[in-house]
Amino acid sequence: MRFTSRLLLLVGAVGAGLLTRLPAGPPEPVPTALADTGVHVLPFGLMPGVRRTESRVPMQVQLLNARETAVGLLRFEARAVGGALLAGLDLAGERLPGDGGAALELHRMLELADPHMTHRHANRVFVPLDARPVLGPAAEAALLESIARGVEALRLSAERSLRNLSFEVDLAQVFPAGAQPGDEAVLDLTLLWRDAAGVVRSTQRSHLLQLLAPYAAPPAAWTARAGSLRWAAGDLHVHNCRDQAVGGCPQDCAAESFNVTGSFTNAQLKAQFQALGFDYFSTSTHSYCLNDSEFTQVVQESNGLDEADFKVLCGTEVSGKETGAQTGSDSADALCALGFGVPVHHMGAHGITQRKPGGQDGFLDFCDSPIFGVRYNADVVRNEGGFTVVNHPTDAYFAFNSTYDLPGIEGNGVDGVEIWNGSGGGTVASAAYLDWWITRMLQGRILYAYSGSDTHDAAFDFGSTHVLVDSAFSEASLRAGLRRGRTYVSNGPFLAITLEDNHGRRAVMGDVAAVRVAVIPDNYPLTVSAYFDTGGAAGRVRIYEGRVGETTERLLADVPVSGGGVTTAAALAVKTTHSWYRAEFVRNDGAGGAWASPVFVRLLP
Repeated sequence: MRFTSRLLLLVGAVGAGLLTRLPAGPPEPVPTALADTGVHVLPFGLMPGVRRTESRVPMQVQLLNARETAVGLLRFEARAVGGALLAGLDLAGERLPGDGGAALELHRMLELADPHMTHRHANRVFVPLDARPVLGPAAEAALLESIARGVEALRLSAERSLRNLSFEVDLAQVFPAGAQPGDEAVLDLTLLWRDAAGVVRSTQRSHLLQLLAPYAAPPAAWTARAGSLRWAAGDLHVHNCRDQAVGGCPQDCAAESFNVTGSFTNAQLKAQFQALGFDYFSTSTHSYCLNDSEFTQVVQESNGLDEADFKVLCGTEVSGKETGAQTGSDSADALCALGFGVPVHHMGAHGITQRKPGGQDGFLDFCDSPIFGVRYNADVVRNEGGFTVVNHPTDAYFAFNSTYDLPGIEGNGVDGVEIWNGSGGGTVASAAYLDWWITRMLQGRILYAYSGSDTHDAAFDFGSTHVLVDSAFSEASLRAGLRRGRTYVSNGPFLAITLEDNHGRRAVMGDVAAVRVAVIPDNYPLTVSAYFDTGGAAGRVRIYEGRVGETTERLLADVPVSGGGVTTAAALAVKTTHSWYRAEFVRNDGAGGAWASPVFVRLLP
């Protein structure tokens, strides 16, 4: 951990509750602190929706004392509409110190910062997302530095004014028999506490929980061709309580300078994902938050959580060094420089057995050596039978700005791209991520489509990664399907593609068909088929052909659809360059869609 004398002085100021900007402040003003001296129930660990109602799920709130004096925590209750008690915790007068609003101000500043860095797209308390002021680079940098110092001061504090409180909710008590997708239930939360004068007071909060529609099943046209092979839905970007700067497990991760909301163990997250109708997730603790012994615990934990119908992949989010020319920069580079580190990107490494170094677990040390390049990291993961994913490729923080040395599958490099990051708050795949992915394929990379929620709190619904498992469901068959790109990304609709010729030869998404140019007849016809089920929503299925070396994809079909079925597009085999075929479905109302991994055709001499 390295500081200048100026930075040491700033830490002292933050520790005193001042939470000020750097002396050389930005020209743009940062809004002033809220005047609040109460005891708060903050909603960071509350699930927003579920698909299954037959289980109990853990949830969490953060109790925060913004008063000057300590209070005694008496009882916490969660009740359903009508007053039925869902959870009741006696807190036995537990002391919660006060800080005069310093931690509350820290939360407020986190909501002013770019949510791609702080993961504050949802569960916002102070500043609605659409009302967040756009700060200039100087103001943003100063704000982030002040936040980082404030979090570090809170982490080192002898007494913390916040407490993460977990409780369980029986979903069958929340949603009555016969509840339909779209139904909403209200959870009424009450905290009883005693102030310094002995007066019993209460704090209330209400939370809305929605029953989500099940994932659309494959249409009859698909099962007639492919049979009833299992599709599994899951999340490839999941952080847990190991990724918390304050309130972490088994200890705090000092390098996680922006996460103080509290989080869950992998066992708790598993129950939440099961309630969402998921079949797997990959635990993705930051590489800089784990040492060798801690990663061994993650391996054991992941294996121990596997069940016949649910799998937990062992993974990590690796901080890797940007190498070669960069197409841009991001604000994280400034933070890396502040900690005397190098510019880095984040890459998901899944299905691994050994720790992957990347950064150090110290204040502002998340970009410090050991840091390795993408080729090295992808290679060591591949050698273990795992696979790698470019995470949030164009974000304002920890993006893949350097693609100079980024091979895809064709070069034994990364396997795919996170085209939908759930923490971004969107209802469809990111247009910027899609463009980054397509641009790389036009340059000759072979890359599959993946996604991840990037949750640092509770599990939530987003465009999950659906994978075709072509044998008995096991961690090995799941990992094999993911590695082969048998995937589509969707928040509900079903989508799969095939490529066929007139002789019955057939490839499915993820396949890489190698064909000799000399054996392809001129004007050789191909058929691309997109199998879909929209879940009843109206939208459009689009089928694309891509050719390496061109600047854009070619649109082969754009068909309005609703319900389930198959749509096809005719194509002629490309003899001049490598090519691929992919499909997407987008709802007309913008509330969702599905994106399938391509079928690739590689030409041989």
